[in-house]
Amino acid sequence: MMKFRKKEEKNTELRKEKKEIIYGMKKYIFLTLLAVLGVFVLTSLLLICMTLRYYVKTAAIPQAVESVVLENVQVSQPDGSEKSLAQYILDEYIQDDRITVEEVQEVLHEGTFSDFAAVLAEKYNQYLTEGGEFPEIEAQEFVTLLEQNTDLIYEKTGLRFLDPDKKKLKENLNHPLDTLNHALESYMYKGVKGFFLRIAVSFWAEILLILLLGAALAWMIIIFMRGRKKIGTAFKVYSMTAVMPCIVVFMGGLLMSWLMELIHLPAELGSALRGKTVVFSGIGILICIVLFCFGMLWNLISAKPAPSREVPEVKPASPSKDMPAPLDRTQPLPVIPETPKRQFCRFCGKKLVSPDALFCYRCGKAQDSEHLLLKKIP
Repeated sequence: MMKFRKKEEKNTELRKEKKEIIYGMKKYIFLTLLAVLGVFVLTSLLLICMTLRYYVKTAAIPQAVESVVLENVQVSQPDGSEKSLAQYILDEYIQDDRITVEEVQEVLHEGTFSDFAAVLAEKYNQYLTEGGEFPEIEAQEFVTLLEQNTDLIYEKTGLRFLDPDKKKLKENLNHPLDTLNHALESYMYKGVKGFFLRIAVSFWAEILLILLLGAALAWMIIIFMRGRKKIGTAFKVYSMTAVMPCIVVFMGGLLMSWLMELIHLPAELGSALRGKTVVFSGIGILICIVLFCFGMLWNLISAKPAPSREVPEVKPASPSKDMPAPLDRTQPLPVIPETPKRQFCRFCGKKLVSPDALFCYRCGKAQDSEHLLLKKIP
């Protein structure tokens, strides 16, 4: 029984030691930086997933594409230069000097070309959410689009597309469309980009990221507790870390049109998609502000009052009647006369051996009162 008790005592001591683990400064700083980096990455991914999923699940992207003014779209050239979509169509597919850029712009503005682009965006949305066969863009679809706008094209430019023109147009479009389809399919389905894009539009990805952010908060609290810091400080650091990607996305949403122009996309597309980007990041900023205020309140509530350093007053003791009066060191000390030493026995009168002798060697009697008492005791 004693052995078992000793083992149990050792186990309890080990448990207490584990609970009272205190991080050193280097370990505390390293774990704190690791937690901050994790919170920053998880918050950024959550904002991206929420925004993409909203755009894909709703008709936001098709509506944004439909709102794009095609005649203002800029097309990038292999040499790095840019030209308008109308100029690009005129240079690549229309070989008639009588047609001007303005006439092509009028056709793009009044035709059903924006609706065609919105239908393509809707197909890609459906592919990302429901899967199935990848929606490739075929040259025949452009021929059908021209046939739908034949009267408008003839009215603005005086051109009519005959069967040989349609056949040549299909031949010219096959190669660029194959390249475009391959790039879109690899971006949406194949490779690392396609894998992360399909995960990003998943509802379960958002739930997982929210749970990981909660775990990161709990981990940060443990780090601060074992680093002998206040728990409220963990909430403050967590909120300040999470608010940084929220502010970046919020500012990016406000400047969406300008950013779209930088990556050679229509500014109208950015204006149409800006709303939810600002909303989601704004909600994130408000949550971070609430967490920061909660951390400050926690520190104020849990703060202990500092012990007072006042020295207690020592009252002088009242003079007692029994205590002797203090010596007056200004007066000279009294001189105590020395007692003369005895040379003869006080009983027989014989001379002692020495003045300090305690007994007489003749009669054997003691020479002082103390030894007299000792001698009487049997």
